[in-house]
Amino acid sequence: MSDKNFGQSRELQAIFAIAALLAREDLSLTQILQVVAEALPKGFKYEEVCQARIHFWGECFETKGFTPSPWTLRAPIVVRGETLGEVEVVYLENRSSRAPGNPFHLDQKKLVDLTAQKLGQLAEVRIAQHSGELVPAPAPPAPAQKPEWRYILDLLKEIDPALHHRLIRRLMNHATKVGVPGVQKLIAVFDPAIYATGEASSHGSNAPLPKRDMATMVKTFQEIEDIASIVFEDEDLTALLKQWMRQDKLGFLAIATEKRDIPLVEITEIVDRFCRETNEEIPALASQDDQNVRVALIRRFLTENLKFIGIAKRHLTVYDFGKILNHVVGPAQGNGKLGGKAAGLILGARILKRKAGGNALVDSVKTPKTWYITSDGIYNFLRHNSLEDLWSLKFSPVEEVRQTFPYLEQAFKNSFFSPEMYQQIQFAMDDLGEGPLIVRSSSLLEDSEGMAFSGKYRSLFLANVGSREDRLEALMDAVCEVYASVFGPDPIQYRAERGLLDFVEEMGIIIQKVVGRRVGKYFFPAFAGVAFSHNEYRWSPRLRREDGIVRMVAGLGTRAVDRLGSDFPFMLSPGQPKIRVNVTPEQVTHYAQSHMDVINLETGRFETLAVEDILKEAGDDYPLLEQIVSVLEDGFLKKPMKGMVSADKDDLVVTFSGLVERTDFVPQIRAILAILQEALGTAVDMEFAHDGDNLYLLQCRPQSRMEEEGLMQMPTKVAFDHKIFSASKFITNGYVPGIRYIVYVDPEEYRKIPDLADLVSIADAVNRLNGILPRRKFILMGPGRWGSRGDVTLGVGITYSGINNTSLLVEIARKKGNYVPDLSFGTHFFQDLVEAKIHYLALYPDDEGNLFNEEFLTNSPSVLTQLLPEHTRLEKAVRVIDVEQVFPGCHLEVVMDGNTDRALGYIRGAHEH
Repeated sequence: MSDKNFGQSRELQAIFAIAALLAREDLSLTQILQVVAEALPKGFKYEEVCQARIHFWGECFETKGFTPSPWTLRAPIVVRGETLGEVEVVYLENRSSRAPGNPFHLDQKKLVDLTAQKLGQLAEVRIAQHSGELVPAPAPPAPAQKPEWRYILDLLKEIDPALHHRLIRRLMNHATKVGVPGVQKLIAVFDPAIYATGEASSHGSNAPLPKRDMATMVKTFQEIEDIASIVFEDEDLTALLKQWMRQDKLGFLAIATEKRDIPLVEITEIVDRFCRETNEEIPALASQDDQNVRVALIRRFLTENLKFIGIAKRHLTVYDFGKILNHVVGPAQGNGKLGGKAAGLILGARILKRKAGGNALVDSVKTPKTWYITSDGIYNFLRHNSLEDLWSLKFSPVEEVRQTFPYLEQAFKNSFFSPEMYQQIQFAMDDLGEGPLIVRSSSLLEDSEGMAFSGKYRSLFLANVGSREDRLEALMDAVCEVYASVFGPDPIQYRAERGLLDFVEEMGIIIQKVVGRRVGKYFFPAFAGVAFSHNEYRWSPRLRREDGIVRMVAGLGTRAVDRLGSDFPFMLSPGQPKIRVNVTPEQVTHYAQSHMDVINLETGRFETLAVEDILKEAGDDYPLLEQIVSVLEDGFLKKPMKGMVSADKDDLVVTFSGLVERTDFVPQIRAILAILQEALGTAVDMEFAHDGDNLYLLQCRPQSRMEEEGLMQMPTKVAFDHKIFSASKFITNGYVPGIRYIVYVDPEEYRKIPDLADLVSIADAVNRLNGILPRRKFILMGPGRWGSRGDVTLGVGITYSGINNTSLLVEIARKKGNYVPDLSFGTHFFQDLVEAKIHYLALYPDDEGNLFNEEFLTNSPSVLTQLLPEHTRLEKAVRVIDVEQVFPGCHLEVVMDGNTDRALGYIRGAHEH
């Protein structure tokens, strides 16, 4: 018998081998004794130092070079009550951790005893058939040879009765499943309605059921065997028994993973053992056990969310977790998870591999080398540094949190890791090797549906160059900073809004190799960005929501997801790539990316440099240069040919025209989004980067989406002096009624402020107003780019905690030449608006046909000084209009009709309907 892929224990493999040998009639007794001697060592753990010898009837059969040893197991071969030989197994060395004189365990002794017993039985039959010397009477007719599956069951009945019973039960279930006649009748004898005594059965009542005697069960089992021998082929039964035994033996995984509190070190060892002892190509567990294990591992390491589990169990396997757990850092006795961001990336990457369906564009997508720190690592860190009291900080007023946070960050960065975590993080760093890393947050709630926590926690780039000690110190410092971000004002405000403050937000961490390549002294990807399968705000009425949107930049992707300085990312709809945001060469050039984020490998810093300078320094070494830039010549943009670009001589503009028109990038992104959306059952948001050779998936999560509000009916009878503003592009359906206050940051006054401190004070005033004014009863209106993290002269430098209570955010874009202003779509700030169900509207007062009642906004009485007397000096720039004071009994209402690309903000009386 041979079964190379058989995943059983050594003892059981040896039993199968012996069962097969005993069933062979083509071998003589002496031949069988020799091959059994050779097969026996395979049943022992240290096979390389194990030998066997069989003495029988004056002859000796042994493994090559057999040497006697003090570590020996022996069992007699008895024929008709007479000892005619002996089975002997020896270890040449004692490698066991057991007692020095006993390297064998009970199962091995049973194996030797059973082998000797079965050899004696076979010898008796063979001698009776072929020799008269030991059998005076005529030999009886030879009994029919038993099939191999019978030998297996007989052996197990003696060596492992419990396993024997489990196999018979499975045989019973199998016979029932395939509809074997009579099996149901056999099983029915266990029905209380049949065997219960008395006038009525106790089945279904509160009384205990009568107990059947064991003989009934044994008899039933025997009958099941008899029926199976008639209905099924011997070879099929043998194969089934082997499969079930293999699955039963590996059932330790199903049992272990069901324990909710099993420590990380134990579950890692168990999963690793399973993966080593089995072959991924051959099912090692019964389908129901396999699914149970998948669910248990997903729940243990990824999430308790039932929707996620229902999807993930169809794509993630035990072997996937085997690979993942080899790259996990965490308290050995802990039971933390990997966090939401890690869960999304792991599932997204696996879906693409399983669903590629021969599509090379999808199958070629990679993920960076990654290590994970479990979410309970933060507990270990806080306990080690006596910082547990910080968990209560989240219940403090947000202003107090904001003031305390800078100190708290430094307290974390000056704390230490426990020796256990220190050693593990060091090991992870050594495995990742030198070269840039990114340390990313992966909290338990992060990247879940409706709760993306976009940009709330830190993601930090490290050059990871220099001495091993310096690199380790920098990595530890970055992890500390990500831990500190749990206690920042924005995430605390974000959780408070969603009723999640009582949820302990454990923080997992992802440590990844940065995608890219070295060009001179800099490291960066060719390009990176974010893609959404649904486009919430369309720049053309020809675009459909399902056409999606891509927002990308040359270099690191930070400039694609944040609003930084006066820079602009490239935007594209993968469903309709020919419909561009900017059309004319003048528009394309004006709104082209001007700066790149890179990692300087010499200074070890994350830096922002002019695209022009990077291109001049990189020259032809810039990956995919001809696909990323166009040449501006005589007012026209031309796509360059390979090798025909000169950064010193040509006027280069980042347009991505070659990438869109001459490569498979657009169909690749479109295919990826379609596969992920179908598998996840929702619109998706993914981050990506390209190193010049391959596209890498960096993040995958459900996309936050505005709820459809149905068809909007634009009002038709509004007095002109009651109209406040109108808009005619980038409109989505929305209705914002009952607004009492308008917080208006005057674009012209804002532009005049030269003092950076005053610009910061305006953001502080808006922050304060957001906390004072009644929730969802006010709107924010202001210049350009709300939420800019770069140049605050372009817009109010506000964060999520400063806008979360508003009902509508209005960006006022005064025209400067014939340009289309930058849009928020796809940024973390924009995602905050969508998740919080805050409507967004872009106003273009200078566009023909649009209405902007500037007189009402600048001359109406302002109540700013009544609300915030300490900000009196800002009253020209920041105005708070109480609509009820100007129009008694009225309120502001905003209607947005995305189908006709029209929006109107107007004063409506309480009596109007």
